[in-house]
Amino acid sequence: MIPAFYIFCLMVAVGVVLYLLDLRSRKKHPGQAAEPGGGQPAATPTCADATCALHDLCPSEAIMQCAVSNEIVYYDDEELDAFKGRGARDYTEAEIEQFRDVLYTLKPADLLGWEQSVTKRGIVLPASIRDEFIALYNDAKTSN
Repeated sequence: MIPAFYIFCLMVAVGVVLYLLDLRSRKKHPGQAAEPGGGQPAATPTCADATCALHDLCPSEAIMQCAVSNEIVYYDDEELDAFKGRGARDYTEAEIEQFRDVLYTLKPADLLGWEQSVTKRGIVLPASIRDEFIALYNDAKTSN
């Protein structure tokens, strides 16, 4: 019975020492939660991409992490290059229709790649097409 008591006391002492070390560590790095592996917590990327709500990871962060080449992929939409540098609300109905024609001919798996391609080319999607893109992307994402 007495050896069990000594083991219990030793376990309590080790627990107290570990607790004090943890408190000391937290004071050195306030606001950071300890990660189970003992490493630093992962930094949460901040993203200025307009479609961030659509992705598990910000597209621009995903591009940097995956080392995707800067090569621009065209989705049979070269005619959209004429709209480079325009604002989201600066399109006529006929021009918006050009975007719509391309958008609705894309395969669901190509939606995100197309949006990134357009962005790399300096083309801002018209506001209504952006909304339609988001709806299509969410539908494609939930159907998988």
